[in-house]
Amino acid sequence: MPKRSAKPKLGRLQKLDPTDYWQTPADFQQWLTEPETLELLSEAVGLELSLPEDEVLSEAYTLLLEAESGMPLLLAGHLGTPEAADLGSLLAWAAEAEATMVIWAAPSFSEDVCLTFDWLEQTSQAMFLGVAVELWSIGKTAMAANFIPVCGAVDDGDAELEEAEAADGDAEAALPAEPEPEPLTELQQENLNFWSGLCDRLDRVGSLVKSGSPSIESTMGFAIARAGFRLNAILDRDHSSLYTELLLSGIDAQPHFHLLAQEREAIADDIGLPLIWDGAGDQTCMVASALTDVNLGDRSLWPTYQAWFCDCLERFYETFFDRIKQLDANSYQPLPRHRATGLNDALILPAQPRG
Repeated sequence: MPKRSAKPKLGRLQKLDPTDYWQTPADFQQWLTEPETLELLSEAVGLELSLPEDEVLSEAYTLLLEAESGMPLLLAGHLGTPEAADLGSLLAWAAEAEATMVIWAAPSFSEDVCLTFDWLEQTSQAMFLGVAVELWSIGKTAMAANFIPVCGAVDDGDAELEEAEAADGDAEAALPAEPEPEPLTELQQENLNFWSGLCDRLDRVGSLVKSGSPSIESTMGFAIARAGFRLNAILDRDHSSLYTELLLSGIDAQPHFHLLAQEREAIADDIGLPLIWDGAGDQTCMVASALTDVNLGDRSLWPTYQAWFCDCLERFYETFFDRIKQLDANSYQPLPRHRATGLNDALILPAQPRG
């Protein structure tokens, strides 16, 4: 059974320029609406934010709901440092949406914008909050984003909170301990063991693909290039297969997929693997390679399967990284419908991994 390292390797923490990751305002706004991002933002601002099912996404702003009160919120992203002149558009969007709160997310805010937001928060019926977005990496791969409220409706009740916590210390001590987490199922433990072995291999070979914490699910994801793209390693026990997948998601998934598909032959030559192209989804598309006739029940074969994943993930990363960075959905011109067929290849057993 593969063993996880007792201590994880420590890397150098580096702050990145967000414009190197989100290349267009629309790309940044799309990332702000993704479920994981909204969860992170909710934690930062102390509200439970959700995207209405019938919301029509704009490239400039998004209307959200606050779960507890049901109040409408306007979330707008600005890729750069907003200036006072940019406030006009923001206020116009808020008025049109009749928003009760405005959250403006940007890498940084100028002093005059912060002063204006503070003034609006004090004098307006609506609430205004400026949130700075930080992007951090460990080594060369972006690993995490962070939100920091900086102006407007920033919670300044820390002193009162600390005083209340001190007064309620005895009562808090009497509260029951948090329940123990549910034990893993046999399948979850098997997934964890398999992905732990893959993560160890990626670390040992110094792969460009940076692993996070091993997953307990049948799919483990890895970051690549920019928001809206994800490398996935998949254990498909039902079909005795393994898949390495580039997943495209969001409102630009279709344009991005077809722009990549225009380079299918060059991509196939560069990656050196038979590929499956699937652009059937409206907001999810994928390019994948498969290994069939696997037997995950035989643990003696796991190192072979982990080596295959390691090799495929590396090839996908090297082949797609620069191409993904250069994609511009606005440059895509849809082909006539009758010419858009034939993008799905038959499932073909990939070539042997490189030595």
